[in-house]
Amino acid sequence: MERLVSAHRTGSRLALLFDYDGTLTPIQEHPALAQLDPSTRGLLQRLASLPGVGVGVFSERGLVDLRHQVALPGLYYAGTNGLELDLQGARTIQPKAVAHLRLLKMATVALSTLVRDYPGAWLEDTRFGLALHYRQMAGQQVAELGERAAQVLRASLGMLCLVAGPMAWEVLPAIGWHKGSAVRLITEAVGARAVPLYAGDAANDADALETAVTLGGISLGVGSAAPAAQYSVAGPEELLAFLNTLADALQAHSDPR
Repeated sequence: MERLVSAHRTGSRLALLFDYDGTLTPIQEHPALAQLDPSTRGLLQRLASLPGVGVGVFSERGLVDLRHQVALPGLYYAGTNGLELDLQGARTIQPKAVAHLRLLKMATVALSTLVRDYPGAWLEDTRFGLALHYRQMAGQQVAELGERAAQVLRASLGMLCLVAGPMAWEVLPAIGWHKGSAVRLITEAVGARAVPLYAGDAANDADALETAVTLGGISLGVGSAAPAAQYSVAGPEELLAFLNTLADALQAHSDPR
């Protein structure tokens, strides 16, 4: 809190960046059930309206789905682990990801066959990636599912990779681009000397958390399964309590009256 308020007081812009599922919302039995609470949406809007503050939301979801869930203009969005970006209305797609669409379609066919062997698993197409969900599976089968999915992807000759996500295995183009890459790009878009805070809860947030620190900012783990971070909170509710207090402190600085 003190670091962020002090940086803002001395003229630095803030890039407040958050994962969606498991961070801004609790993990649900199905991704469609992870609706953003109206109070959380109002808090994000309040933060984004403060002078010198940019707010971004990240997800393994596709960009269209992510924007639909958050439903706030004027934010920065990173869909499909940063492969799709919306920088306050300016949309970009990582060019190398487009070249992998044919491989992803081939992987879709093979993985669709694989999930039939695992009741409770299902495959989601996020356009530039795939999500092999296992949140409704028996726990002892999850590792086996991941191993068999990795075997399927060997046919891509290293052009696709398997990444652990929140209750899912994610299939992504192996192009050296991840959430951390998007953190760097969005922080630069927020402005020169911007100080980032990234909050995330799952293994696929590790690069983003590390990049935030590399850029002179703050990493915040959410929940007991979060990757290593400078600070941590117990879950989404504790994160939102922190952000409400932060918003009050930044508001007081922005409006001395």
